[in-house]
Amino acid sequence: MPPVILGINCSGFHSSACLLGPDGQVLVAITEERLTRVKQDKSFPRQAIRYCCETTGIALEDITDAFIGWNPTPYLAKPTLSLATVFQDRGQLAQLTLNELAALQGGVAGIGQMLHGLGGGHTRLHYANHHHAHLANALLPSGFAEADFFIADGFGETTTGLIGTATAAGLTELAANRTPHSLGLFYSAFTDFLGFQPNGDEWKIMALAARGNSQVYYEMLRPLVTVSGLSYDVDLRYFEFFLPFTPHYYSPKLVALLGPPLARHAALTPREYDIVAAVQRITEEVVFELLANLHAQTGQRRLVLGGGVLMNSVLNGKLRQHTSYEEIFIGGTPDDTGISVGSALYGRRFVLGETTPLAVPSRHNFFGREYSEASIEAELNRRKLRYERPADVVAATAALLHQAQVVAWFQGGSEFGQRALGHRSILADPTRADMKDRVNASVKYREGFRPFAPAVPEERQGEIFDLPAGETAYFMEKVFALRPEMQAKLPAVTHDDGTGRLQTVHAADNPLFHRLLLEFGQLSGLPVLLNTSFNVNGMPLVESPADALDCYFQSGLDALVLGPFLLRK
Repeated sequence: MPPVILGINCSGFHSSACLLGPDGQVLVAITEERLTRVKQDKSFPRQAIRYCCETTGIALEDITDAFIGWNPTPYLAKPTLSLATVFQDRGQLAQLTLNELAALQGGVAGIGQMLHGLGGGHTRLHYANHHHAHLANALLPSGFAEADFFIADGFGETTTGLIGTATAAGLTELAANRTPHSLGLFYSAFTDFLGFQPNGDEWKIMALAARGNSQVYYEMLRPLVTVSGLSYDVDLRYFEFFLPFTPHYYSPKLVALLGPPLARHAALTPREYDIVAAVQRITEEVVFELLANLHAQTGQRRLVLGGGVLMNSVLNGKLRQHTSYEEIFIGGTPDDTGISVGSALYGRRFVLGETTPLAVPSRHNFFGREYSEASIEAELNRRKLRYERPADVVAATAALLHQAQVVAWFQGGSEFGQRALGHRSILADPTRADMKDRVNASVKYREGFRPFAPAVPEERQGEIFDLPAGETAYFMEKVFALRPEMQAKLPAVTHDDGTGRLQTVHAADNPLFHRLLLEFGQLSGLPVLLNTSFNVNGMPLVESPADALDCYFQSGLDALVLGPFLLRK
């Protein structure tokens, strides 16, 4: 019998869970925040695990293997519990024993645990290295038989990234940058310096970079990160993200270099734009140099990337242009959200030795449960709401959008990750110059400098964007330049520098949304929609019909499409 595999992320960021099918494909995956409705919920993903089991009909006692995407073994040899403390809670005896035995032995290479359930089930617990989980989440869905890999984030167990190559002979790790030299935390330190929340608002300062002149602070900041071969060093004199009791990620030396940091919620000035433009440029250059050195060593044609640094869609859109790789795969959840999937995939392939035939590169992450029409209608009736069921809900929605309505769109299983891809989306007409401000003011309540993304049918994207041959962005993971003639025609999705974060929509994977784009194109002349996540600022994406209705009535949305049903205010 094939194993039944559960993947868990509980490392402190984006708690999530997933279940794999017998063929190694993801059956279901979800973050804890979608269910608790607490943004960036750091709780153990208890509700997510239950959701996965209920959605698939797999009982907890039927799970044979659980893979957790953080390996505690580097810390076991440093006991923190005393026997006196454990007497207050004897449930900690297991941890105390592990700590003490590891310390006596001088360290351990790994641990294995088995849960014996009262119902007769046996579940083996495995702890996957954090960056191995990121690697598997990039490599195995890519469909590549061989590829180089580049993983970079804030931190893992003892490292901040992983570089190497995958061949028929297996995985070869060529470099692993040691903590605290972190490209992710380098970027986060400037997020903090500019008055935003580190480990949360990095995409905001990425958007700000388009407004600045990178040259103003480039020479001053470039020496703070130096590359040598496949490794890099951060000048730690300027940073304190590795110190637990300091208030900021940056040090007084960075303040002396750049001047006072910006207070939280203070008005931004050209200085801040120029600083972040330099930081964005330096981050890109470090990645490009590391990848050039990696390619020179391996000669591989393909590349996969993962880790929180690869949420930087501006960087991602330049990889083909600035590296020698012919095919590149990133995926939809390179951040810690994807660790549950990555740990399960890594465990299945590299721990349990289960193989899966190569598939085409993944094009979607619609891993949530699907809600039946009956269950949606039951929720509408429970709330005593008035609604319609148009003969053609797609045509009706396209007409509303063309009439400048802001429409919430709820279809199929939810997207796994932080980006809405046409199943839990808020949509609007991007050809209207006032639409960005309207969506911000009445629905999203977010900073006006942040751009909205354009969704485009795959077969029409070349008309809208200036793209390298064969380039796609199924997960809204890359920023590209819009064609000059399109920038004026699509003002609501064109950023300050003439770019947009593209979502490539593939007809076979997302047929209803693809048809909506074409229907809208028949009315407007351009098959493009402004697509942003179905939530208001500070809340997770909606998951259920009840969540969708709550968000609809709490915001300035004009209409809601809920499966085949339509609600209008």
